[in-house]
Amino acid sequence: MKRQTTIDLFLSVNAYLQAMASQQYSPHTIMFYQLILKHWVAFANASNMALSDLFTYEKLKAFESESALKSVNLAPIRGLAQYLYETQQLDAPVKKPIETLPDIYEAYLTHYKDTRNVHDSMIGQCRNVFRSLHQYLHNDDLSTLTIEQVDMFLNHYNAGYSPKSQRIHRGCLRGFLQYLYYQRNILKRDLSALLTGPPFYAQSKPPRFLRPEEVDRLFSSLCWEQPGDIRCNAMLYLAYTLGLRPGEISLISLKDIAFAKKEIRLPNRKNTVGLHLPLPDEALKALVVYVTHVRPHVKHRALFLTLTAPYRPVSHGTVSHDISTCLHRAGISESAYCLRHTYAQNLLEAGASIFQVKEMLGHDRIQTTQRYIHVHTQLMRKRLFNETI
Repeated sequence: MKRQTTIDLFLSVNAYLQAMASQQYSPHTIMFYQLILKHWVAFANASNMALSDLFTYEKLKAFESESALKSVNLAPIRGLAQYLYETQQLDAPVKKPIETLPDIYEAYLTHYKDTRNVHDSMIGQCRNVFRSLHQYLHNDDLSTLTIEQVDMFLNHYNAGYSPKSQRIHRGCLRGFLQYLYYQRNILKRDLSALLTGPPFYAQSKPPRFLRPEEVDRLFSSLCWEQPGDIRCNAMLYLAYTLGLRPGEISLISLKDIAFAKKEIRLPNRKNTVGLHLPLPDEALKALVVYVTHVRPHVKHRALFLTLTAPYRPVSHGTVSHDISTCLHRAGISESAYCLRHTYAQNLLEAGASIFQVKEMLGHDRIQTTQRYIHVHTQLMRKRLFNETI
Protein backbone atom coordinates (compact mmCIF):
# COMPACT_ATOMS: atom_id res chain seq x y z
CA MET A 1 0.00 0.00 0.00
CA LYS A 2 1.45 3.32 -1.03
CA ARG A 3 2.05 6.02 1.55
CA GLN A 4 -0.75 8.56 1.38
CA THR A 5 -0.23 12.25 2.12
CA THR A 6 -2.42 14.43 4.29
CA ILE A 7 -3.69 16.16 1.14
CA ASP A 8 -4.78 12.76 -0.20
CA LEU A 9 -6.54 12.02 3.09
CA PHE A 10 -8.28 15.40 2.97
CA LEU A 11 -9.54 14.61 -0.53
CA SER A 12 -10.65 11.15 0.61
CA VAL A 13 -12.63 12.71 3.46
CA ASN A 14 -14.38 15.04 1.02
CA ALA A 15 -15.18 12.11 -1.28
CA TYR A 16 -16.54 10.13 1.69
CA LEU A 17 -18.79 13.00 2.76
CA GLN A 18 -20.06 13.35 -0.80
CA ALA A 19 -20.81 9.62 -0.83
CA MET A 20 -22.80 10.04 2.39
CA ALA A 21 -24.80 12.85 0.77
CA SER A 22 -25.56 10.67 -2.26
CA GLN A 23 -26.83 7.97 0.13
CA GLN A 24 -29.26 10.51 1.62
CA TYR A 25 -27.66 10.89 5.04
CA SER A 26 -29.16 13.84 6.89
CA PRO A 27 -27.30 17.19 6.66
CA HIS A 28 -26.95 17.15 10.46
CA THR A 29 -25.14 13.80 10.39
CA ILE A 30 -22.85 14.92 7.56
CA MET A 31 -21.93 18.10 9.44
CA PHE A 32 -21.18 16.06 12.56
CA TYR A 33 -18.98 13.64 10.60
CA GLN A 34 -17.22 16.58 8.92
CA LEU A 35 -16.33 18.09 12.32
CA ILE A 36 -14.87 14.85 13.69
CA LEU A 37 -12.97 14.08 10.49
CA LYS A 38 -11.50 17.59 10.36
CA HIS A 39 -9.83 16.91 13.72
CA TRP A 40 -8.84 13.43 12.53
CA VAL A 41 -7.01 14.88 9.50
CA ALA A 42 -5.15 17.28 11.81
CA PHE A 43 -4.21 14.33 14.03
CA ALA A 44 -3.03 12.41 10.96
CA ASN A 45 -0.94 15.38 9.83
CA ALA A 46 0.80 15.51 13.21
CA SER A 47 1.35 11.73 13.23
CA ASN A 48 2.87 11.66 9.72
CA MET A 49 2.05 7.99 9.18
CA ALA A 50 1.00 5.78 6.30
CA LEU A 51 -2.69 4.88 6.20
CA SER A 52 -2.06 1.28 7.23
CA ASP A 53 -0.36 2.52 10.42
CA LEU A 54 -2.82 5.34 11.03
CA PHE A 55 -6.11 3.47 10.78
CA THR A 56 -5.63 1.09 13.69
CA TYR A 57 -7.61 0.59 16.85
CA GLU A 58 -4.72 1.85 18.96
CA LYS A 59 -4.46 5.09 16.94
CA LEU A 60 -8.20 5.68 17.21
CA LYS A 61 -7.97 5.36 20.99
CA ALA A 62 -4.98 7.71 20.99
CA PHE A 63 -6.98 10.25 18.97
CA GLU A 64 -9.87 9.85 21.40
CA SER A 65 -7.65 10.71 24.37
CA GLU A 66 -5.58 13.47 22.70
CA SER A 67 -8.33 15.27 20.78
CA ALA A 68 -9.33 18.79 21.78
CA LEU A 69 -13.00 17.82 21.40
CA LYS A 70 -14.99 17.47 24.60
CA SER A 71 -16.37 14.11 23.51
CA VAL A 72 -15.20 12.00 20.59
CA ASN A 73 -17.41 9.68 18.57
CA LEU A 74 -15.22 7.28 16.59
CA ALA A 75 -18.01 6.22 14.20
CA PRO A 76 -17.04 8.81 11.54
CA ILE A 77 -13.45 7.53 11.48
CA ARG A 78 -14.56 3.91 11.34
CA GLY A 79 -16.91 4.85 8.50
CA LEU A 80 -14.08 6.60 6.64
CA ALA A 81 -11.85 3.54 7.10
CA GLN A 82 -14.58 1.30 5.70
CA TYR A 83 -14.99 3.65 2.73
CA LEU A 84 -11.22 3.63 2.07
CA TYR A 85 -11.23 -0.15 2.28
CA GLU A 86 -14.12 -0.49 -0.18
CA THR A 87 -12.39 1.88 -2.62
CA GLN A 88 -9.08 -0.07 -2.37
CA GLN A 89 -7.23 2.75 -0.58
CA LEU A 90 -6.84 0.76 2.65
CA ASP A 91 -5.97 -2.90 3.14
CA ALA A 92 -8.50 -3.48 5.92
CA PRO A 93 -11.08 -1.52 7.94
CA VAL A 94 -10.44 -0.72 11.58
CA LYS A 95 -11.21 -3.68 13.83
CA LYS A 96 -11.24 -3.82 17.59
CA PRO A 97 -8.84 -6.49 18.89
CA ILE A 98 -10.73 -9.58 19.97
CA GLU A 99 -10.08 -10.67 23.54
CA THR A 100 -9.46 -14.40 23.56
CA LEU A 101 -11.68 -16.42 25.90
CA PRO A 102 -10.77 -19.70 27.62
CA ASP A 103 -10.49 -22.65 25.22
CA ILE A 104 -13.93 -24.14 25.93
CA TYR A 105 -15.70 -20.91 24.96
CA GLU A 106 -13.57 -20.43 21.85
CA ALA A 107 -14.21 -24.06 20.85
CA TYR A 108 -17.96 -23.55 21.16
CA LEU A 109 -17.90 -20.31 19.14
CA THR A 110 -16.04 -22.11 16.35
CA HIS A 111 -18.50 -25.01 16.51
CA TYR A 112 -21.48 -22.61 16.53
CA LYS A 113 -20.26 -20.67 13.50
CA ASP A 114 -19.36 -23.80 11.53
CA THR A 115 -22.63 -25.65 12.16
CA ARG A 116 -25.14 -22.81 12.16
CA ASN A 117 -23.75 -20.40 9.56
CA VAL A 118 -24.40 -17.36 11.75
CA HIS A 119 -23.02 -13.92 11.04
CA ASP A 120 -20.03 -12.44 12.86
CA SER A 121 -22.30 -9.98 14.67
CA MET A 122 -24.07 -12.88 16.39
CA ILE A 123 -20.73 -14.44 17.30
CA GLY A 124 -19.78 -11.07 18.79
CA GLN A 125 -22.91 -11.00 20.95
CA CYS A 126 -22.23 -14.52 22.20
CA ARG A 127 -18.62 -13.59 22.90
CA ASN A 128 -19.76 -10.66 25.06
CA VAL A 129 -22.12 -12.90 27.03
CA PHE A 130 -19.46 -15.57 27.56
CA ARG A 131 -16.85 -13.02 28.61
CA SER A 132 -19.17 -11.71 31.31
CA LEU A 133 -20.13 -15.25 32.34
CA HIS A 134 -16.49 -16.22 32.74
CA GLN A 135 -15.81 -13.13 34.86
CA TYR A 136 -18.94 -13.77 36.92
CA LEU A 137 -18.12 -17.40 37.73
CA HIS A 138 -14.47 -16.78 38.74
CA ASN A 139 -13.92 -20.43 37.86
CA ASP A 140 -12.78 -22.33 34.77
CA ASP A 141 -14.35 -25.60 35.95
CA LEU A 142 -17.74 -25.66 34.21
CA SER A 143 -18.52 -29.23 35.29
CA THR A 144 -19.95 -27.90 38.57
CA LEU A 145 -22.11 -25.27 36.90
CA THR A 146 -25.70 -25.16 38.18
CA ILE A 147 -28.88 -23.65 36.75
CA GLU A 148 -29.07 -21.40 39.81
CA GLN A 149 -25.72 -19.85 38.88
CA VAL A 150 -26.86 -19.35 35.29
CA ASP A 151 -30.11 -17.72 36.43
CA MET A 152 -28.30 -15.41 38.84
CA PHE A 153 -25.84 -14.42 36.12
CA LEU A 154 -28.60 -13.67 33.63
CA ASN A 155 -30.53 -11.60 36.17
CA HIS A 156 -27.41 -9.52 36.64
CA TYR A 157 -26.34 -9.38 32.97
CA ASN A 158 -29.78 -8.70 31.47
CA ALA A 159 -30.57 -5.75 33.71
CA GLY A 160 -31.36 -2.79 31.49
CA TYR A 161 -31.66 -4.78 28.27
CA SER A 162 -34.86 -4.97 26.22
CA PRO A 163 -36.92 -8.21 26.27
CA LYS A 164 -35.69 -9.01 22.76
CA SER A 165 -32.02 -8.64 23.77
CA GLN A 166 -32.62 -10.70 26.91
CA ARG A 167 -34.03 -13.50 24.76
CA ILE A 168 -30.93 -13.38 22.52
CA HIS A 169 -28.66 -13.64 25.56
CA ARG A 170 -30.61 -16.65 26.85
CA GLY A 171 -30.27 -18.24 23.41
CA CYS A 172 -26.49 -17.78 23.50
CA LEU A 173 -26.27 -19.53 26.84
CA ARG A 174 -28.77 -22.22 25.91
CA GLY A 175 -26.68 -23.27 22.91
CA PHE A 176 -23.50 -23.26 25.02
CA LEU A 177 -25.10 -25.43 27.71
CA GLN A 178 -26.26 -27.93 25.10
CA TYR A 179 -22.72 -28.05 23.72
CA LEU A 180 -21.27 -28.70 27.18
CA TYR A 181 -23.67 -31.61 27.71
CA TYR A 182 -24.03 -33.26 24.29
CA GLN A 183 -20.72 -32.56 22.54
CA ARG A 184 -18.22 -32.31 25.38
CA ASN A 185 -19.82 -34.34 28.21
CA ILE A 186 -18.72 -31.69 30.69
CA LEU A 187 -22.12 -31.25 32.32
CA LYS A 188 -23.92 -34.19 33.95
CA ARG A 189 -27.33 -32.98 32.75
CA ASP A 190 -28.72 -30.73 30.04
CA LEU A 191 -29.23 -27.40 31.80
CA SER A 192 -30.47 -25.71 28.64
CA ALA A 193 -33.96 -27.18 29.10
CA LEU A 194 -34.16 -25.43 32.49
CA LEU A 195 -33.14 -22.05 31.12
CA THR A 196 -36.44 -20.30 30.47
CA GLY A 197 -37.61 -16.72 30.29
CA PRO A 198 -40.90 -14.84 30.60
CA PRO A 199 -43.46 -15.27 27.78
CA PHE A 200 -42.86 -13.00 24.82
CA TYR A 201 -46.34 -11.90 23.82
CA ALA A 202 -46.45 -8.69 21.81
CA GLN A 203 -44.60 -7.75 18.66
CA SER A 204 -44.06 -4.00 18.86
CA LYS A 205 -42.67 -3.99 15.33
CA PRO A 206 -44.33 -6.69 13.20
CA PRO A 207 -42.63 -7.50 9.89
CA ARG A 208 -43.03 -4.76 7.28
CA PHE A 209 -43.89 -5.93 3.78
CA LEU A 210 -44.48 -4.15 0.50
CA ARG A 211 -47.97 -3.52 -0.88
CA PRO A 212 -48.64 -4.41 -4.55
CA GLU A 213 -48.36 -0.78 -5.66
CA GLU A 214 -44.98 -0.50 -3.91
CA VAL A 215 -43.76 -3.67 -5.62
CA ASP A 216 -44.77 -2.26 -8.99
CA ARG A 217 -43.03 1.03 -8.22
CA LEU A 218 -39.86 -0.76 -7.13
CA PHE A 219 -39.43 -2.92 -10.20
CA SER A 220 -40.44 -0.17 -12.62
CA SER A 221 -37.68 2.02 -11.14
CA LEU A 222 -34.85 -0.46 -11.75
CA CYS A 223 -31.95 0.71 -13.90
CA TRP A 224 -29.99 -1.66 -16.15
CA GLU A 225 -27.22 0.61 -17.40
CA GLN A 226 -24.44 0.60 -14.79
CA PRO A 227 -22.65 -2.58 -13.58
CA GLY A 228 -23.59 -1.79 -9.97
CA ASP A 229 -27.26 -1.51 -10.91
CA ILE A 230 -27.23 -4.84 -12.77
CA ARG A 231 -25.58 -6.62 -9.83
CA CYS A 232 -28.02 -5.05 -7.38
CA ASN A 233 -31.01 -6.04 -9.53
CA ALA A 234 -29.92 -9.68 -9.50
CA MET A 235 -29.65 -9.56 -5.70
CA LEU A 236 -33.03 -7.85 -5.44
CA TYR A 237 -34.80 -10.49 -7.53
CA LEU A 238 -33.34 -13.27 -5.37
CA ALA A 239 -34.52 -11.50 -2.22
CA TYR A 240 -38.03 -10.88 -3.57
CA THR A 241 -38.75 -14.13 -5.42
CA LEU A 242 -37.05 -16.54 -2.96
CA GLY A 243 -37.11 -14.61 0.33
CA LEU A 244 -33.34 -14.94 0.82
CA ARG A 245 -31.49 -13.14 3.58
CA PRO A 246 -28.68 -10.77 2.56
CA GLY A 247 -26.22 -13.18 4.17
CA GLU A 248 -27.55 -16.09 2.12
CA ILE A 249 -27.30 -14.08 -1.09
CA SER A 250 -23.68 -13.16 -0.36
CA LEU A 251 -22.77 -16.85 0.10
CA ILE A 252 -24.22 -18.16 -3.17
CA SER A 253 -21.59 -19.66 -5.47
CA LEU A 254 -21.68 -20.38 -9.18
CA LYS A 255 -21.94 -24.10 -8.52
CA ASP A 256 -25.18 -23.50 -6.61
CA ILE A 257 -27.00 -22.38 -9.76
CA ALA A 258 -28.13 -24.80 -12.49
CA PHE A 259 -29.02 -22.39 -15.28
CA ALA A 260 -30.22 -25.14 -17.65
CA LYS A 261 -32.52 -26.68 -15.01
CA LYS A 262 -33.57 -23.26 -13.67
CA GLU A 263 -32.70 -24.31 -10.12
CA ILE A 264 -30.74 -22.91 -7.22
CA ARG A 265 -29.21 -24.78 -4.30
CA LEU A 266 -29.07 -23.11 -0.89
CA PRO A 267 -26.62 -25.06 1.30
CA ASN A 268 -25.67 -22.21 3.62
CA ARG A 269 -28.92 -21.55 5.47
CA LYS A 270 -29.17 -20.31 9.03
CA ASN A 271 -30.99 -23.48 10.13
CA THR A 272 -28.34 -25.65 8.38
CA VAL A 273 -31.06 -27.38 6.30
CA GLY A 274 -30.09 -27.20 2.63
CA LEU A 275 -32.74 -26.58 0.01
CA HIS A 276 -33.18 -26.84 -3.77
CA LEU A 277 -35.58 -24.32 -5.28
CA PRO A 278 -36.77 -23.54 -8.80
CA LEU A 279 -35.49 -20.20 -10.08
CA PRO A 280 -38.33 -17.92 -11.20
CA ASP A 281 -37.87 -16.63 -14.75
CA GLU A 282 -37.41 -13.01 -13.64
CA ALA A 283 -34.64 -13.95 -11.21
CA LEU A 284 -33.00 -16.25 -13.76
CA LYS A 285 -32.93 -13.51 -16.40
CA ALA A 286 -31.45 -11.00 -13.95
CA LEU A 287 -28.73 -13.50 -12.99
CA VAL A 288 -27.90 -14.26 -16.63
CA VAL A 289 -27.51 -10.55 -17.40
CA TYR A 290 -25.25 -10.10 -14.36
CA VAL A 291 -23.08 -13.17 -15.03
CA THR A 292 -22.64 -12.53 -18.76
CA HIS A 293 -22.18 -8.75 -18.73
CA VAL A 294 -20.91 -7.68 -15.29
CA ARG A 295 -19.37 -10.45 -13.24
CA PRO A 296 -15.54 -10.47 -13.59
CA HIS A 297 -13.97 -13.57 -15.17
CA VAL A 298 -11.82 -14.56 -12.19
CA LYS A 299 -11.08 -17.70 -10.18
CA HIS A 300 -13.44 -16.78 -7.36
CA ARG A 301 -16.45 -19.10 -7.36
CA ALA A 302 -18.70 -16.75 -5.38
CA LEU A 303 -21.59 -15.49 -7.50
CA PHE A 304 -21.49 -11.87 -6.41
CA LEU A 305 -18.11 -10.14 -6.49
CA THR A 306 -16.89 -6.61 -6.01
CA LEU A 307 -16.93 -4.47 -9.13
CA THR A 308 -13.29 -3.37 -9.02
CA ALA A 309 -9.99 -5.15 -8.51
CA PRO A 310 -8.84 -6.80 -6.36
CA TYR A 311 -12.02 -8.83 -6.83
CA ARG A 312 -13.46 -10.55 -3.80
CA PRO A 313 -16.87 -11.88 -2.68
CA VAL A 314 -19.27 -9.21 -1.48
CA SER A 315 -20.25 -9.10 2.18
CA HIS A 316 -23.79 -9.42 3.50
CA GLY A 317 -23.54 -5.72 4.39
CA THR A 318 -22.94 -4.84 0.73
CA VAL A 319 -25.99 -6.85 -0.33
CA SER A 320 -28.15 -5.19 2.32
CA HIS A 321 -26.84 -1.72 1.48
CA ASP A 322 -27.32 -2.10 -2.28
CA ILE A 323 -30.87 -3.41 -2.00
CA SER A 324 -31.80 -0.74 0.55
CA THR A 325 -30.41 1.94 -1.77
CA CYS A 326 -32.53 0.56 -4.59
CA LEU A 327 -35.63 0.68 -2.37
CA HIS A 328 -34.93 4.25 -1.31
CA ARG A 329 -34.46 5.27 -4.94
CA ALA A 330 -38.01 4.04 -5.56
CA GLY A 331 -39.28 6.12 -2.64
CA ILE A 332 -39.62 3.15 -0.26
CA SER A 333 -38.04 3.83 3.14
CA GLU A 334 -37.40 0.22 4.11
CA SER A 335 -34.47 -2.14 4.56
CA ALA A 336 -33.57 -5.15 2.43
CA TYR A 337 -35.39 -7.46 4.84
CA CYS A 338 -38.79 -6.08 3.80
CA LEU A 339 -38.44 -8.11 0.57
CA ARG A 340 -38.06 -11.28 2.66
CA HIS A 341 -41.15 -10.30 4.65
CA THR A 342 -43.01 -9.62 1.41
CA TYR A 343 -42.09 -13.11 0.18
CA ALA A 344 -43.54 -14.61 3.37
CA GLN A 345 -46.78 -12.68 2.94
CA ASN A 346 -47.03 -13.79 -0.67
CA LEU A 347 -46.70 -17.42 0.44
CA LEU A 348 -49.46 -17.01 3.01
CA GLU A 349 -51.77 -15.34 0.51
CA ALA A 350 -51.11 -18.20 -1.91
CA GLY A 351 -52.38 -20.66 0.71
CA ALA A 352 -49.10 -21.99 2.17
CA SER A 353 -49.28 -23.31 5.73
CA ILE A 354 -47.25 -21.78 8.52
CA PHE A 355 -45.03 -24.89 8.51
CA GLN A 356 -44.36 -24.57 4.78
CA VAL A 357 -43.46 -20.91 5.26
CA LYS A 358 -41.12 -21.90 8.08
CA GLU A 359 -39.22 -24.31 5.82
CA MET A 360 -39.08 -21.90 2.89
CA LEU A 361 -37.73 -19.09 5.07
CA GLY A 362 -35.23 -21.37 6.81
CA HIS A 363 -36.42 -20.58 10.34
CA ASP A 364 -35.23 -22.60 13.33
CA ARG A 365 -38.37 -22.09 15.39
CA ILE A 366 -42.04 -21.98 14.43
CA GLN A 367 -42.43 -19.05 16.85
CA THR A 368 -40.28 -16.94 14.52
CA THR A 369 -42.57 -17.67 11.58
CA GLN A 370 -45.72 -16.96 13.62
CA ARG A 371 -44.86 -13.26 13.52
CA TYR A 372 -46.08 -13.24 9.93
CA ILE A 373 -49.45 -14.72 10.88
CA HIS A 374 -50.19 -11.60 12.95
CA VAL A 375 -49.53 -9.30 10.00
CA HIS A 376 -51.47 -11.56 7.62
CA THR A 377 -54.48 -11.56 9.96
CA GLN A 378 -54.38 -7.77 10.10
CA LEU A 379 -54.19 -7.65 6.31
CA MET A 380 -57.27 -9.86 5.98
CA ARG A 381 -59.17 -7.67 8.41
CA LYS A 382 -58.35 -4.62 6.32
CA ARG A 383 -59.52 -6.29 3.11
CA LEU A 384 -62.66 -7.83 4.63
CA PHE A 385 -63.77 -5.09 7.01
CA ASN A 386 -61.92 -2.03 5.69
CA GLU A 387 -60.06 -1.71 9.00
CA THR A 388 -56.76 0.10 9.37
CA ILE A 389 -53.62 -1.92 9.96
